[in-house]
Amino acid sequence: MIAVGDSIFHPASCQRCHGMDAKGTVRGPDLIDDKWAQIDGTYPAIVAIVTTGVPKSKIKMASAPFEMKARGGTNLSDEQIRDVAAYVYTLSHHS
Repeated sequence: MIAVGDSIFHPASCQRCHGMDAKGTVRGPDLIDDKWAQIDGTYPAIVAIVTTGVPKSKIKMASAPFEMKARGGTNLSDEQIRDVAAYVYTLSHHS
């Protein structure tokens, strides 16, 4: 799942806001550290936020210019979302 999620994250819209290294940009937060702007960082929460997105009015990152679109603004399947979530989860839960 993690390798598949990695292969989806980079060519998909994820990296446009979170950066190729997932360390964040002015458009989206860092996914590598242990600080989560919108959620608690659990795997189910990551699945949920990628699935539903976040409306602009609920974005907590002041510099973010727009919403986080549901499914990353693409047509990711539920399985692909679970794979991306597994990859993102590992970024901040490594030890």
